[in-house]
Amino acid sequence: MPTLRPYNIAAIYAGLGEKDQAFAWLDRAYAERSSLLAIYFKTDSRMDNLRSDPRFLELVRRAGLLQ
Repeated sequence: MPTLRPYNIAAIYAGLGEKDQAFAWLDRAYAERSSLLAIYFKTDSRMDNLRSDPRFLELVRRAGLLQ
């Protein structure tokens, strides 16, 4: 059985509106240096309901995704 990556688990929680859980999993993805976070986080529509949360911008900054 395939294992879900932290980024994908975060996307599930984001879709459910569970922001705290979504950010907890995004922090884990960041700690694991997830390539999915680096590639998709800023443009992933599954994360749209997280964009207004200050933690979103903070994670973008920490991950070096500001440009």
